This record gives sequence, structure tokens and C-alpha cells, in this order.
Amino acid sequence: MLRALEPNGFYAFAGCILSCVAVDPFAEAEIRYKFLVEERRTGNLQPRSYRVAVRDLAVLDSEGRRWMLGPEDGIWYRRENERWLQADPPRRLVCASCGHHNLGRHSFCVECGQRLNR
Repeated sequence: MLRALEPNGFYAFAGCILSCVAVDPFAEAEIRYKFLVEERRTGNLQPRSYRVAVRDLAVLDSEGRRWMLGPEDGIWYRRENERWLQADPPRRLVCASCGHHNLGRHSFCVECGQRLNR
């Protein structure tokens, strides 16, 4: 879990530094998932705690759909009609200049006009 915002504007997480600029929530969940898998593998995280922590990585997309990584396979699942369906999450390109989340089909940020890194 991320700690409180550090004074310099960055989060410390899993020995890494994450900027407080907007990030793709799916990519962030994948980074956290890999950390949790490693913690479980080394015995620092009990199985039940691991499953709860992975469940807490759920992401709500812009259409209100709930997404979750499978605890054992790391594959994305989308909740639809009371069932979990395997699916690829919608990817967003985050503008390095302003932090706006843009649709993958855009080449330039719709907020500030900067070219998006692919």
C-alpha cells in the first residue's frame, strides 16, 4: 500500500520511487502485484494476506467496470453480469507534461497538446 505523500512530491513503494503525477492505474496495479508475488515467494507475506492485498488492487475504469488481477495467474479479469471475464484492460497514455490520461488512439495530449510517448 502506498504511504503518505513524501514532502518532495514522490511516494516510496517497494524500494522504488513513484511520482505523484497521474499514472495508469492498471500499470500501477501490475507493479504492485509483482511486488506482492515476490513478498509471498520469499515468505514475507502469508497466503491469506496476499490474497487480500491482491484483491485490494482492483481498478474501476472510466465506464464504472471493476477490474482485478487473478491472484495466481496475474491475468486481468473484468466484472460483468455477476461474472469475472478474462479481458485486456483499456490502456491510457499518460502525458508526461501535464499528467492527463489520454486514450490509446491519441498521438497528442488532448489537454495540453504535447506529443505522447508510446
